[in-house]
Amino acid sequence: MRITKLDDLIERSASVKGRWEITPNHEVQYRSQGKEEEFKFKGSIIAAEPDALIVSITEKQSDQKIVTSLGKLQGSWKLDSKNRIVFEVEKEKGKKDSLTFKGGWRINDSNELVYTYQQTDLKRKRRITRELAFHGFWDISDQHRLTYWLGGDSDSAFRFRGAFQTRSILAKQGALRYQAGIEINGRHKIQTIALFGKWKMSHNLELSFEVEYADGVRKAITFGGEYALSDDSRITVNLKTEQGEPLGIELVLTKDIFGKDGQAFMRLERFLEESGVEAGMRFRW
Repeated sequence: MRITKLDDLIERSASVKGRWEITPNHEVQYRSQGKEEEFKFKGSIIAAEPDALIVSITEKQSDQKIVTSLGKLQGSWKLDSKNRIVFEVEKEKGKKDSLTFKGGWRINDSNELVYTYQQTDLKRKRRITRELAFHGFWDISDQHRLTYWLGGDSDSAFRFRGAFQTRSILAKQGALRYQAGIEINGRHKIQTIALFGKWKMSHNLELSFEVEYADGVRKAITFGGEYALSDDSRITVNLKTEQGEPLGIELVLTKDIFGKDGQAFMRLERFLEESGVEAGMRFRW
């Protein structure tokens, strides 16, 4: 069997024995298995979609023309046990090839996750830093994990193994920090995920952390909690997930986080006082 085009390979992957891999130089390749199928495709990483990886492959056609084409590998994104990004390429009969991205990732100014890696340009003999951006939104999933969802109707998600950085958060600082251990190119380090946003309280006194993404898109992480009044015009909240599981974080609320309109804070303060909650006691909502 002779495969000369990337599209042919993707369409006929069920009948072509081989596997998708990611090279040390961060190129995606398909390497055949078997003596009668000795061929290999290698291409550059272009973009990430919720359920796909886009690659670019330059090929020489039979007429010797050089043609560059884009291909879409279907699959799903996740994290492995070392908090490394993994893309599982879907194959025939439920089989998958796992591509492990062993470089580092960071959170950009738009609160989006970006994978960074270095690639060697063989022609110019120099190292180039490249980025792969993942467009999604943050939430808290099962097992108290901070999670980055890549699409509303997608199964792809990065569920980070780690913990929130501090036990006490001052709401007016407008930040959530989460620490996760990660292995980068064989070395272990602690990576901090810093999300910046605004704490809000709804009309029915529900608490949320609103995060702004690219193009002004805003999504909120909603919390449950147990409130307590203090003697210095502050309210502390032991944060919980929406399912009622404690996160081990205390959020400190003051009137100034609501700006000029402190009605929500005052309504909560009055509600707690009318409920007979004394300083230091907890109130669950």
